[in-house]
Amino acid sequence: MTYRYGMNGVVVKIGGSLLDTAENVLAELSASDIPLLVVPGGGIFADSVRAADLDDDAAHWQAISSMNRYGRYLSTFGFPVTETFSSPKSGVSILLPEKILRASDPLPHSWDVTSDSLALWMAGELSLPLLLVKSREGDTSDLALVDAYFSTLLSSIGVPVYFANGRVRGSVTRQLEALEATLL
Repeated sequence: MTYRYGMNGVVVKIGGSLLDTAENVLAELSASDIPLLVVPGGGIFADSVRAADLDDDAAHWQAISSMNRYGRYLSTFGFPVTETFSSPKSGVSILLPEKILRASDPLPHSWDVTSDSLALWMAGELSLPLLLVKSREGDTSDLALVDAYFSTLLSSIGVPVYFANGRVRGSVTRQLEALEATLL
């Protein structure tokens, strides 16, 4: 399938708060014909880092490691992992971002930058749309839904951003179908 803008996939960030529904979200993703690169959130793994009250640099790298741990959890549902930063070729791949971010770490180290902004940066680097799968509905104007740095980064990146509620069956499918329709 050929898409406008040369798009050959979508970056999908699955929020760490969706640990209990991740299998359902991944099932919806796998039903899509669009190649998908999943960026995991940090979830309970990152919450433990927040509770440790570390300095910004230590917290940043521990939070990135948390994303890898959540990514490994997501892979237990039968999806391959990748540590390669490239457009997805087919199906669903789970990105383990730590190696990539150790090589290129352009964003500030603070809790203003979470996996939401990291996923947006990655989507921008790959020139792919971003689908944020969260625990509730929203959009980019909802500052309580994304991290504090997200809107600053969005203004300079210029990729389309979509939202789906991972707690509502069919929400991910509907957003992927809408996304695909706008890009054909």
